[in-house]
Amino acid sequence: MHAKWFDVKSITQKAITLGPDKTLMNARNTMMRYNISRIVVVRDRKPVGILTEKDIARFLYSEVPSRRLGEITVDEIMSKNLVTVDEGSDLRKCAKLMLEKGISSLIVVNRRKNLEAIFTKSDLLHTYVENLAGGHQIREFMTKRVLTVSPDEAVHMAILLMNSHKVSRIVVAKDGRPVGMITGRDLLPLGAVYGTGTFGSYWTLRKDLIAQRKKQAYIPSGVKAIFIASDVMTPNPLTISDDADLADAGYIMLRNRIFHLDFRSLAPTVAFSVPSRARTVSAQFVS
Repeated sequence: MHAKWFDVKSITQKAITLGPDKTLMNARNTMMRYNISRIVVVRDRKPVGILTEKDIARFLYSEVPSRRLGEITVDEIMSKNLVTVDEGSDLRKCAKLMLEKGISSLIVVNRRKNLEAIFTKSDLLHTYVENLAGGHQIREFMTKRVLTVSPDEAVHMAILLMNSHKVSRIVVAKDGRPVGMITGRDLLPLGAVYGTGTFGSYWTLRKDLIAQRKKQAYIPSGVKAIFIASDVMTPNPLTISDDADLADAGYIMLRNRIFHLDFRSLAPTVAFSVPSRARTVSAQFVS
């Protein structure tokens, strides 16, 4: 069976939505409650924007905050340049469109341009696993350049790497071995310590400290406390051999609701935690 036989309508899922006047705290809590990475913003059934974990992480890294997440509305930071497809769109064309645009979801609309569903990389992955197994090995598609931080590095370095390289996850490595992963989902809880609630307040009244703080653009101003990578990472990343079937990686991702795996060229089998034997990070696969 070939992917071109599928249309988007047959495999999409219902979108979780919020109104544009809802707050970032509403969005953060909704993402954590439903274990999702994106929310479609709608007005009168029509999609007007999309908000992702990456958008929130980027916002946490922005200028010195003067408001809490509960005082910032979704429409202030949502992405408004939506990429939409109709219900009968061909799966292969949708996958190509996602690659061309560098995005991981498409908004599905009907003839009236009302929201019908959302098509995500997990839908694409599920279709591949179910119907196209046995065609490729992981090494054909894995990303060999792996961005890493150490467990004791400040979390703002992970956010900086994610923003500057436009990626959604960073591997936490110690002595060349992966010990954890930081994704947009891991950064969501940091929103609880974001902001001050007082306009123009910088957690201090000393003008010299405020001036110094404004110059420190590389420090995530939205994070009140000092966090290191090990504080927020998901430990024990799943691993797999690079000569395994691509569909095997997809199956592991779907079963564990993740979209990233580490690969070991020396590993003989799939490993579901960091192996005790010394193995270095060789590559990564992101769906």
